[in-house]
Amino acid sequence: MTDSSSPWTLRNAPVRPREWSALVATPGAFHVQDEGGELLLAPDDRGQLRLHWAYSGIEVMRNLFAKQFDQVRKHITADRTDYAVMDLIAFVNRDWVDPLLRETNFDLFAEWMDMAHPVLDTVPVPEIPEGVTIRRSTPADTERLRAIWTDAYGEYADGPRSFDPMLAEATWAGVLERQGEIIGFALNGAITRGEGRILCVGMDPEHQGHGGGKLLLSAALYQLASKDATSAVIRVRPDIKHALRICSSLGMRHQRSGVEYRRSIDADERAAERTANRTAGVRARMGRWR
Repeated sequence: MTDSSSPWTLRNAPVRPREWSALVATPGAFHVQDEGGELLLAPDDRGQLRLHWAYSGIEVMRNLFAKQFDQVRKHITADRTDYAVMDLIAFVNRDWVDPLLRETNFDLFAEWMDMAHPVLDTVPVPEIPEGVTIRRSTPADTERLRAIWTDAYGEYADGPRSFDPMLAEATWAGVLERQGEIIGFALNGAITRGEGRILCVGMDPEHQGHGGGKLLLSAALYQLASKDATSAVIRVRPDIKHALRICSSLGMRHQRSGVEYRRSIDADERAAERTANRTAGVRARMGRWR
């Protein structure tokens, strides 16, 4: 991805200069810069540690990326996160970058898509059907919300350590109840330059398919509109088809998409184990040949 407004023409994702400055200033961020490029690890509003990079060209990145990441990776610790994550946006050809990422133990995880509602003043007041209620969440709900989030997102969940930071970043948390039981929830984040972010919508899998997810998303959209947001965006996984259908049914449209890479906190240990196993295998084979 290139960005003509920056001295670095190659980026993993487009970031405006003031947005980059804000990321560098984020509490807990770690920034490395050399002549020709820079690498930044910063916590995001979803409770993840996110890697950003910018270089003057492909060859420069090939020379600098692994060296800079050696300085960054000591900040990827179990008390902070389950994964370091990195997005690639608008990369037509990933053949040259994949080897660099594999060298630092980043694995391709999944595609994502930002779905946006461009005009929130058209969002109606949600109609809550008989038998269910929506209320604001309280601290006593946290464990139930975490359990729903884990079950609802399954293999696409961001990791258990990311839930509490994401909940702490939420400006609004609404829960859907049926007969006193929480069956789903939605979290809204901050509104930036008129755009509100929906952090997540989760439904207990046993209660999916009955309109609860759509009701929660419509409530989240309306709540942002009531706080003077003019538009809203939510990130979804294209592989979760019903999430795309719900977004589309409420007037949300594709804004941008990309792919996510992940590096687990024990990636170095797992890489060392793989190397040791390969070495042991070679020695065993060589031993039989003698």
